[in-house]
Order: sequence, then structure tokens, then C-alpha cells
Amino acid sequence: MRNTKALLALLALAATASIAFASVFVYYPVSVSVSPVAPPIVFEEGSNANQPDLGGNTITVTLGANQTSASITVHPTYQTTYYKNITIINNTDTANAYYITIRVNTALPAAYAGSQLIIQTGTGSVTVDLTATGDTVIGQIPAGGSWEVDLSFSIPEGAPLPAPATASIQLIYSNSAETPP
Repeated sequence: MRNTKALLALLALAATASIAFASVFVYYPVSVSVSPVAPPIVFEEGSNANQPDLGGNTITVTLGANQTSASITVHPTYQTTYYKNITIINNTDTANAYYITIRVNTALPAAYAGSQLIIQTGTGSVTVDLTATGDTVIGQIPAGGSWEVDLSFSIPEGAPLPAPATASIQLIYSNSAETPP
């Protein structure tokens, strides 16, 4: 009986020790070098950026300091309001083409049904629904190429004008056709 108690105590101690010392950590060195480059894809103002809009307003286009962000404000009205050449997507890399995807992170409310971002690629156009979240593959912008960005809004006559709203979108580019994460 004494041997059994001693054996059980020894097993309990061994089990505790194995749990306490079961975690082993080995560290391998890894070096990560970062060497930033100028962005190959940038925004530029389109020919109608900061031009007169409806109601005495202005089509406001504000680009970030490095032209890697854009903020656009427009003032549509009833029926269809089309804003042509608001901004430009420009590939400043004259040696490489890039794949472009537009992601709508925050969509416009349902009252803005029919709201679209339209990208004129030179060989056609691709439409992005601004009232639905998700990704739209635009295509491959050629080396040194540029694409025009238009906007279109449809507000049905007789409906109340919708409240001001903001869609949050991202331009995603890659040197690969792989789907962005």
C-alpha cells in the first residue's frame, strides 16, 4: 500500500513536471529588409475635377499628398446625373502593367440604387455598383497607361432626395492576377 502511494505520488510529480516543461521554444533568426519605392499607380485629377456642379456647388476632388488616395464629392439630382472624367488612374511605371481591382467596403444606401463608378479602360468600360460591397476586377492597366473614372447616379423622380451618404472604396493593384485578400 505504501509502495502504491509512493508510486502514485511519483507519477503525479512526473506528470506535473512534464506539463510544466512540455513547452520548448527555439528561436531562429530572420532578417526582413524593407526598401520602399515610389507608387507605380497614382490618382490624378480628371478634366472635370473641381469644376462647377449642380446647385452652385463644386465637383470636389482632393488627392492625397502622394496621389495614392482620393476624396470625391458630387451633388446629383433626379433622373440620371453623369460625372465624366472626375479622376484618372495613372500607371507611372513605363515598363510594367498592373492588375486593378476596385473593392467597395462601405456601400451607399439602397436609396442610391443605380449609383455606379465607371472606369473607362480605353478598350471599353467596367462598372462598379456603389450600392453593394465586394470586389470588381477591372483588368490590367498597361505600362504607362491611364484610365478615366466617371460616376453615375440615378434618383427616381417623385422620390424624396436621399440623405447625403459616403461610399468607401479601395483601388487595389498588383503585378499578379491573383485575387486580392
